Amino acid sequence: MTTPHLPPSPADPDTAREIDEKRHEEGSIGELLSRLVDDAEDFVRAEIKLYRVEAIHKVNLYRSLLVIAAIGGLLAFGSVTLMLIALVFALSPFIGAAWAAFLVALVAMLLAALLIGSVTARIRRDLGDREDEDA
Repeated sequence: MTTPHLPPSPADPDTAREIDEKRHEEGSIGELLSRLVDDAEDFVRAEIKLYRVEAIHKVNLYRSLLVIAAIGGLLAFGSVTLMLIALVFALSPFIGAAWAAFLVALVAMLLAALLIGSVTARIRRDLGDREDEDA
């Protein structure tokens, strides 16, 4: 019958020396904690750097989109202005130029007030929802 192979006993001088060497290689708990803190700091710095690069990329992307949107807005503004002028010219033979200009301007201002009012109400509602969530 064979005896099972057991690990050497810590009382064995060679084994005790190996254990001491392993502990020395691994370092003390304080050194391990110090390395852990250093690694955590490096990780946080790397994450911050990544978020900064992503933010800069998004700003650059949105900047070009905002320029395109501004050009589109200017074209839309010009088109609406041209249509309102054309409407004044179309109505002027029937009600006169002054009344046509007044009527077209009044309708345009009412439409603008309705649009701005709906946007303002939506913003207030959304901000109110956020304040409720924060509370």
